[in-house]
Amino acid sequence: MVRRLNFAAAALIFFLLASFGRANAAPAAGPPADFASPDESVFATCLAFAPPGPERAARAMAVCDRQLAFQEKIWLHPEFTAPVRKMLDRLPPRQATVIRAASLYSRNDIPWNDLPDNTRGISVSGQPEARTYLYDLTKQYQSPEIPEHMAGAFTLTPSPNSVDGTARAVDGKIGGEIVLDTYGASGALAFAEDLLRFAHGDLKPPWDTVPGIYNHHDRAFHDWFHSQFPSFSTRVEHYFTFNNVLDEFSGDGDPFVLFNIDAELKLESLKPFPRLYAFYRSIGPTVVARTDITDVHGNRWMETQFNHGRIRWTFMVRRGQLTPFDASYRPAGDSIDLRRPGKGLYFTQSSVTITRLDMTFGLTDLKFATDFNRDGDTVETTSTMQGVPTLIAPPGIHKVIDLIAGEFLRTLAQGDGGFKASFRSGRDADGLFRYSANASAEFRYAPTLEMLARVGDSIADEHSAEVKVEERQLGQDLFDAFMTDYNNARPKVLALDEPRKEGGGNAKGRR
Repeated sequence: MVRRLNFAAAALIFFLLASFGRANAAPAAGPPADFASPDESVFATCLAFAPPGPERAARAMAVCDRQLAFQEKIWLHPEFTAPVRKMLDRLPPRQATVIRAASLYSRNDIPWNDLPDNTRGISVSGQPEARTYLYDLTKQYQSPEIPEHMAGAFTLTPSPNSVDGTARAVDGKIGGEIVLDTYGASGALAFAEDLLRFAHGDLKPPWDTVPGIYNHHDRAFHDWFHSQFPSFSTRVEHYFTFNNVLDEFSGDGDPFVLFNIDAELKLESLKPFPRLYAFYRSIGPTVVARTDITDVHGNRWMETQFNHGRIRWTFMVRRGQLTPFDASYRPAGDSIDLRRPGKGLYFTQSSVTITRLDMTFGLTDLKFATDFNRDGDTVETTSTMQGVPTLIAPPGIHKVIDLIAGEFLRTLAQGDGGFKASFRSGRDADGLFRYSANASAEFRYAPTLEMLARVGDSIADEHSAEVKVEERQLGQDLFDAFMTDYNNARPKVLALDEPRKEGGGNAKGRR
């Protein structure tokens, strides 16, 4: 369910990552230092994926071609072998797996692999086919060695505090690896740094004085977007209404941009997808979700919000770089260069509620601390849950809900070291890029909570397969439109490899 609710936001983020740009109406003197200049193309950001040298643009475009083809398969065309489909039919929906982990351990109808220490596990592999990405069950976990192949595993082990051999609580782990021949997370950060240089409108007065007002800064971005992405922009605006895009402030001579998306999904645009339309019409107006990313000083780096169908996404750019901001949306510290090695600590705080029959339920104070480290081609993060999330429920039944779910949440946050997640991306000795991610926690058996989860499963899973198909159809519509504009821009990007001519020539290269 959470994945579906975030689909509109994901589509919007896809739009923004593809379309950071500026309007053709820039002042003749050009934008302030370190922002993108008028003669630069947003598609030239793909040069970040290839090291400097001869035919850099051609090499970078080849990387982008492979990566886009891979993304289309793995996100929009997943396929499952018969054993995987059978297993998925027996497992609860993914959003309920953690709630029912302890009881899953004792089920013999699931095709477990028996492992040491009474551990039961499921291993899968994935590989690209001609038009799809195929998943299959495996007898044991084996790290992938071929580009675009993946391996994943889900294991459950009885916790030390299990009683009389019965798994009253289990230590759960889920993780996997995927190998690519395109780029690692360090390359993605370099690409993001280039995109941030384009994150502005016209950067001309009159400057904004308060955030959230649609004016000439937003219109400049809108005009540029349509000129550079005629196909993609048409489809994006078919599905979304934008109340605001960005705000630009003078900064006392050092302008900064608050990229401040305020968008709404046009529900009527989903009518060609009847299952998806019914889902959003029922669920969208009832849900509020928010996530804030802050640093050790309490400064904010990003805010996202889904509020009764309205999508907000906010971050700040100054001198072409990501910049922290305070509660008043003013710069609050030094910007960072995503290309450079470094270490840091950031915090993520989330909340989510759903309101039905005038009653609101949910979680707040879902906090994680993340250590970040980048060194050369290697990027690593380690996240730990900070404290027990707070339950939200009507006053009359809050204590009952706490009895049902409180101990489960306390075990999740504190049991066996608490919830932990890690991510790593680096280059192997053979030059391939390996991504790996793992998460672990202790899950306590909670029969009443599981019963409620089953009720929720029956609601969320109604027509689930049809909804997923329609989600991918909508995604394919956006992807195809983007690919049209991407391919139309190919000659301009490849022209960057041509010798520069005296008195003009091609667009200047990327830094």
